[in-house]
Amino acid sequence: MKKLALVFVGAALALTACDKAKETTTVSSTSDASGEVVKASLNMTDYAMRAALGNNPNTAAYVTIANKGSTADRLLSASCTCATTTTLHTMKMNGTVMEMAEANDGFEILSGDTLTFAPGGNHIMLEGLTERPKAGDKVDVTLVFEKAGPITLSMPVSNTPLAKTGTSGNMDHGDMKM
Repeated sequence: MKKLALVFVGAALALTACDKAKETTTVSSTSDASGEVVKASLNMTDYAMRAALGNNPNTAAYVTIANKGSTADRLLSASCTCATTTTLHTMKMNGTVMEMAEANDGFEILSGDTLTFAPGGNHIMLEGLTERPKAGDKVDVTLVFEKAGPITLSMPVSNTPLAKTGTSGNMDHGDMKM
């Protein structure tokens, strides 16, 4: 009887291990720019979220993703329960004007490459805030990769996240058309 029970438990564990679609990795960080998450050869560091400032209905999140594996992966999307819409955005300068656009195809991260989301550059846009993240909070943001699947980061919230990597100046996302 014990052997039969062990067979059923082993089969259940094997089936659970095969269900990668629902696998989520959650990690915590103790402060801005700290902590490292490694999953499927992807290393995530320097993750943080900007506090919701004033009446702005939007905010942004940042992370550095290094692909240490032998094959490319693609960041497809992001989600957060604190916003009605979470999208991946590119940022570039056109003369003296910052131009932001949604990255509909996500971001490919080639083997050996690093993708950086930082103030003043590519970022994770959180629009229509349903909760107002404030400095000192931690907010879960889930990144969805083509191969690695979903990875949830517990991002520390700061008024000046990752100030060492740049600044977003006085950019306002309030009138952006989607």
